[in-house]
Amino acid sequence: MPAQTVSRSEIEDVITRNLKYPEYRALFLKSPKTMIEKQLNNSLPADLEIKVVEEGPKTLYFVLPYEVASGAELSDADLEQVAGGKNDTFSCNVTGAGMMNTKISFKPSAIM
Repeated sequence: MPAQTVSRSEIEDVITRNLKYPEYRALFLKSPKTMIEKQLNNSLPADLEIKVVEEGPKTLYFVLPYEVASGAELSDADLEQVAGGKNDTFSCNVTGAGMMNTKISFKPSAIM
């Protein structure tokens, strides 16, 4: 079966729905990658690191986007994926922090 594509937004929706449960929240803070894998019933890439911080009433956090190395270029295949007009779903490689609005490919599985 082909890989299933899940957006960051869809992952966040699953997490947000369950954060109202104190046990889930505590486990998610302790081991976020494990909790996401359980929710998706799938494994995330081994080299993918997930960090979770809990905001306080007097604390703001900002996530800086990943900065591509100077001179790095997209391959022709990657350019085809992001060229507008035909399809708004795509897969891309996850290479670290700054994955805002990134779609991630997963192996087939039921979500939720």
